[in-house]
Parts: sequence; structure tokens; C-alpha cells
Amino acid sequence: MNIERKARFGSGRRITIGDNSGIGVNVLLNGTIAIGKNVMMGPDVIIITQNHNFYQTDIPMIEQGEQDEEPVWIGDDVWIGARAIILGGVSIGSGVIIGAGSVVTKNVPDWAIVAGNPARIIKFRRSLQLEKSTPASK
Repeated sequence: MNIERKARFGSGRRITIGDNSGIGVNVLLNGTIAIGKNVMMGPDVIIITQNHNFYQTDIPMIEQGEQDEEPVWIGDDVWIGARAIILGGVSIGSGVIIGAGSVVTKNVPDWAIVAGNPARIIKFRRSLQLEKSTPASK
């Protein structure tokens, strides 16, 4: 495991990190988070498992407290690009690539490549593998 400088973990009590995974410079992990094996995490990634209540319009949001925590689960062999944000309740499958600057608000299936705000599937790594192994047509 490799943890770069200025990485922050809240209390760290509810965070698990699998073998051979790396946490980038200035990463913030806060809440119940399970990180699989062989995960690469770029700098400035943020993973948060709680949000503020905002449902009542007659009470300022700052006075409404927080929602219940929603854990985050990250599979094995995942690459999370710089400055990506992963919100609570999200499961990220194995073999996933999350593009730099993406905001992940929904579950991501195995082998997907996602990017954007909100993050959307742009390709699957398995289809790229098939493209590379298929001879070009002439």
C-alpha cells in the first residue's frame, strides 16, 4: 500500500484499503469506505459518504443536520483520476477507470470507463480489448 503526503482519512476507523492500492497526494476519504486491491487513486480525489439534509424549505439547510451515511465500495483494479469526486452510496465495480475531474453519483459496473459531471459510461474496457485483438478491415 502507498499513501502519499497530505492524504486525509477523517477518523479512519471505517476505511479499509486492499493490498497494493495507492492513495494520491491530498486525497480526502471520509466515512465508511471499502477500497479493493490494486486501486490507483490520483491526487485530490474526494470520497464522502454523508450529505446535508435540505428537504425543508422553511428551515435553513445549515440547521437541518446530516443525512444518514451511505457507504462507498470500490472493487479491485480501479483507476481513479485526479480530482474525481465519489459521493455516498456508490459502488464501483472491478476494472473501472474514472476520468479526472469526474463526479460519480451512481453505481459503475465492472470494466466501465466513466467521465464527466455527472459521470457517464463512455466505453467498456472489455470492448477495447476486443478492438485491439480484431484485425483491421481493409
